[in-house]
Amino acid sequence: MDNVLVLEDDEPYRDLLLHILQKAFPDISTSEATTVAEASKLITSTYFDLALIDLNLPDGSGIEVIKELRAISPDTFCVVATVFDDDKTLFNSLKAGAHGYLLKDESRKNLLAHLKGILQGHPPLSSSMAKKMIRHFSVPALDTHHVDVNLSSREKEVLQLIAKGHPRKSIARELDISLHTANDHVKAVYRKLKVSSSVEATRIALDSGLAE
Repeated sequence: MDNVLVLEDDEPYRDLLLHILQKAFPDISTSEATTVAEASKLITSTYFDLALIDLNLPDGSGIEVIKELRAISPDTFCVVATVFDDDKTLFNSLKAGAHGYLLKDESRKNLLAHLKGILQGHPPLSSSMAKKMIRHFSVPALDTHHVDVNLSSREKEVLQLIAKGHPRKSIARELDISLHTANDHVKAVYRKLKVSSSVEATRIALDSGLAE
């Protein structure tokens, strides 16, 4: 482990990552970026063994940097470090090529352990994200044509909002309907898709192309 990129626009958290990286890998060289543009410039001129990538940046999404890194430098180990704990962001990050997904509320001790574990082949995943992945892959595949036929237009809208991480109150607000009606729609979606959680519903939405 020689070169590490830290893409993070929040200075205190960036300093924390740099400090923990030096403890995990004492001999590494680190480069810092605070925007997608800065990161893109760095990765075209420098090879990085590891990249820690925030997602919500001033000029775009860190997911674009992950995609660019995977194209330019497929051996770079990409780890997301973010506050977003919703299913859609997790799965889109993994689909883009991320090897790990850490939440910013991880303790320093856990963060250090996750980073050290990379050298032993352990994927750095916050426990709640690992649980989401397990539930995701335990759901049997569903015929996407069946999804398209079985859901009404309103139910498809509800499913898309579920996949974006919206709770039921937010779904009601977004669709300008009552909370009671939103609850009924969510129950109908779950019943028709034969699922019991937003994680399972999100996977189906992604697999069927109803969400990105």
